[in-house]
Amino acid sequence: MHGRARSDKIRGRSQVKGSAWTIIVASRLLLGVPFFPENTNTKNKLKYFHFQSHYRMARCSKCKTEAESLYRLDNMRSNFCQSCFIEHYEKKVKKTILKYRMFSGVRNLGVAVSGGKDSMALVRSLLNIFPNLNFTVLHLNLGIPEYSDACQALVQKFCQENSIEYITYDLKKVEGYSISDFATSKFGRRICGICGVVKRYLINKIALENNLDAVATGHNLDDTAELLFNQYITGALEDLVRNKPVLPSTHPKIVKKIKPLIEVTEQENLYYVLSTHTEHVDCECPLIKGSRMLKRKELLSKIEEEIPNFKHILFKTHVKRFLPILEKHFEAPALRECERCGMPSTNPVCSYCKLISKLRLPSSVSFPHH
Repeated sequence: MHGRARSDKIRGRSQVKGSAWTIIVASRLLLGVPFFPENTNTKNKLKYFHFQSHYRMARCSKCKTEAESLYRLDNMRSNFCQSCFIEHYEKKVKKTILKYRMFSGVRNLGVAVSGGKDSMALVRSLLNIFPNLNFTVLHLNLGIPEYSDACQALVQKFCQENSIEYITYDLKKVEGYSISDFATSKFGRRICGICGVVKRYLINKIALENNLDAVATGHNLDDTAELLFNQYITGALEDLVRNKPVLPSTHPKIVKKIKPLIEVTEQENLYYVLSTHTEHVDCECPLIKGSRMLKRKELLSKIEEEIPNFKHILFKTHVKRFLPILEKHFEAPALRECERCGMPSTNPVCSYCKLISKLRLPSSVSFPHH
């Protein structure tokens, strides 16, 4: 395969020869993974590919064997061959689950899967690490044109191929609206936050209706660091108390939430789905463009170029030092049941119902009810 010769400086450290497309195509063909769709954000994907050598042999940091292409982890300054990386990743996820006792008291587990690299890495790792674990995949079709249906098809295919029970929830069919409806409303500039409110509400509702004890999500270290960064600079102390690996149930209608990938980076998740030949949706959500969340993530990545492992340090400092202090001074708020839907809320009307009431919906749309 030929590409225009050039040198690209990746994250200010390593030099990778050959064109960007050469790196992507070669790596994906090598691993037997389908090529990126046409609407893939190439710039964002490229930053995850850090092959220590492209045209020369290099040595795996763990097994010391030589290979033509290795996975280079920025946060560890290490190179891994394919088999050693898979072992490293799964060991790390298992350690996180055991350290925070995530499965304690859990008999019926739900796994929220969108179809992206993070959630697909989560469900694949659970299958490999705990082969006897029974769980149900929960998937929300958000009604985003040319995106949501592809996500649903991919998740359903994976579940069928691996004999996993799954539940799909079509927002437009069941609730009468889609996330795209918010994008064209006055909420358009806050679409990621709006989407988060909707997903948290509905995933909890689905888990509750199906008698699940806990829901695992694919939140990774980059997600957590970005959220911590925003919460600290805005002084959102009550939200900081909830930013942790395990969110226990605080009400009979609130299902426990766990984050098995909270100490794993986006880079590691991408490497894992590629190395295990796990299909995933490569393109970004079309509604995310211009998101402040993305800008904060980019800023944190720049900081990490100068301060190695910065995101992990931020997370560990929060969990070990600040969180115990915050938990002493901020008690869980008293919960009541929402007057409209009956779900737990700190106010007479929950955030979800307030949001839906402000959206201009067709008269045929029904609101949540008891």
